[in-house]
Amino acid sequence: MPRNISCLSFVVALIFIFAACGGGNAPGTAAHWSACPAYLEAGAGLECRTAAMPLHHDDAQGAAINVLVMRARGAGQIKKGQIWFLMGGPGESIASYAYPLEVWAQTHPEWDYYLVEHRGAGASSPLTCPGSADGSAECAADLLSRWGEAGLAMFNPTQAAHDLAAWMHRVGGQGRRFLYGFSYGTYLAQRFAHLYPDMLDGLILDGVVPAGPENGLYPIDAYDQNANQLVLDILQRCDDDATCGSRMRTYGADSLAVLDDTYARIDGAGLCADLNPLISRTALRQKLAGLGRDWWGRMVLPALLYRICRCGADDVEIIETLFRAQAEPEQEAMYPAFSYNLNTHIITSELIGGLSLDQAQAFSDSAYASPDETLDQYIARDSVGWPIYPLDAATYQWPATDIPMLLLNGDMDPQTPVQFARFAKSHYPGDRQYLVEFPTANHGTLMLTLLQGIAINDVDTCAGRILFDFVNDPDTPPDTSCTDLMIRPDFSGASDQARDAALRYFRTPNVWD
Repeated sequence: MPRNISCLSFVVALIFIFAACGGGNAPGTAAHWSACPAYLEAGAGLECRTAAMPLHHDDAQGAAINVLVMRARGAGQIKKGQIWFLMGGPGESIASYAYPLEVWAQTHPEWDYYLVEHRGAGASSPLTCPGSADGSAECAADLLSRWGEAGLAMFNPTQAAHDLAAWMHRVGGQGRRFLYGFSYGTYLAQRFAHLYPDMLDGLILDGVVPAGPENGLYPIDAYDQNANQLVLDILQRCDDDATCGSRMRTYGADSLAVLDDTYARIDGAGLCADLNPLISRTALRQKLAGLGRDWWGRMVLPALLYRICRCGADDVEIIETLFRAQAEPEQEAMYPAFSYNLNTHIITSELIGGLSLDQAQAFSDSAYASPDETLDQYIARDSVGWPIYPLDAATYQWPATDIPMLLLNGDMDPQTPVQFARFAKSHYPGDRQYLVEFPTANHGTLMLTLLQGIAINDVDTCAGRILFDFVNDPDTPPDTSCTDLMIRPDFSGASDQARDAALRYFRTPNVWD
């Protein structure tokens, strides 16, 4: 359908042309679509292109950065349009969606697919600190020395939205244009829709981050609290399952009583001798939070507590492996798969602020489960002194638009809990703006609303079916019947998915024995 390009969009298009053709191109800028950088692990069906963008889109003649885009062109001869993708984090690379794009280009060939690498991540002028630890005061000083305070401040969602608009102008094309955002990408997608309301035919938000604060809290303010609440929910679901509940009652009145007793024994050095030096209160609360947010990990979470209490020889070996397991040492990578510096930079500037460091610390100290992400970000802001950039006029603005929207959220999602999506939906009351809640689903519904009888490598999920139903006909409520076919987490240990979880985490086919 025809689009009316706003004056602001036209200005950004001109800025893009001047920056790309003028003297500001950074080394290595690709003039044409070509093979993708190795870190993306892109197959033959994917191609990439890098273009110079203004560091500050209001200063076309100033410094330039590189911004990379990856695409998969649908195999069909007749195209309906384009679907653009924004990743989460902030700081997550587009690498994790490389394989799905290749699959969709074959299974849904009527669309072309584009992934934008956020400025500061991957090969898009990454915020790296050779010689100092990511997120450290030394790293912050290095970045300030390299970019200057004003330059570093330009690694923000508003400038990233301008990058996206400029890339869309460069690509052009016919048909409809949809924008999908995942997690933080939903926050960025809403910023884009606020700045460029006429450039989209539809918006898909998966794992919704509200565009503005709710009740004085910003999205990451509640991150640790949400993880804690999910673990309590998982323990209740264990109690409601006959097998899981029976196992846990071996060591307490219910699962929460077992966890309370476990913490009491940790505090008093009362775990079995082999585990006392291994499991601290901090280690356990972080481990439980990590298991809870993982689709497979949540199915072994009660069994971990059971094994800590039982403390047999096999249990100790499994628990030691689980707690001592460290990620393989990363090879020195030119383009890391996740930018912790970009993550800290954006979160400390605009995704926290409703709490204090003392409040964040107090919650972590008393929590049953916490990834300590809220705490770590307040430490970065208030103790490390990470440089905070000033907010611009677009920050926290909800897009005033009646374009079709599809909001997707799991109801067991601790990173972006379903109440975030419901709050966002209250700002999007249009007849063509739909909220779909997925029962028992966690973060990332497009990848993890798994269906019975469908292999995960097929990239055919319930949320995926709903997304393509929506883009094919955004004026009609999508068919959500596939939610009845979703695989649910099993806390008994009897199902294939529970056995798979046991193998992943315990290296044994049985979560209990």
